[in-house]
Amino acid sequence: MNFDLLVNTIQQTHNTLQQGAVKSVNKHLTIRNWLIGFYIVEFEQNGNDRANYGEKLIPELAKSLSIKGLSETSLIINRQFYKVYPQISQTLTDELKHLGFGIDPIPQSLTEELQNIINQLVKIVHSVNAQLKDKQFKN
Repeated sequence: MNFDLLVNTIQQTHNTLQQGAVKSVNKHLTIRNWLIGFYIVEFEQNGNDRANYGEKLIPELAKSLSIKGLSETSLIINRQFYKVYPQISQTLTDELKHLGFGIDPIPQSLTEELQNIINQLVKIVHSVNAQLKDKQFKN
């Protein structure tokens, strides 16, 4: 392999994998934002504490979360995002079924179903990370 080919191969590898990482992050942030909006709307519609929070829910939630990037404004946007695109839940479920994730045919609440999917994704990420660490130590 000559030097120019080495440089080109490294650049292409970097660009391809970096683009994949950006797409993955964007997809996960989109799912996160939709889920946050879902949780807020579900709480507003079904929550027992609804009367206690009223219009103060979003400000109180932002204050209590204290997560960088989840300001009052972003929580409002996430809630609006869910309300505008409620059909994402079906798209997400269909895509995960296509990828081989087992979705329990017994009806569950959407919150439980999505939490099960998130748990499966976390297990996969941990498994991949462990495999990558094993390969690094072997090399």
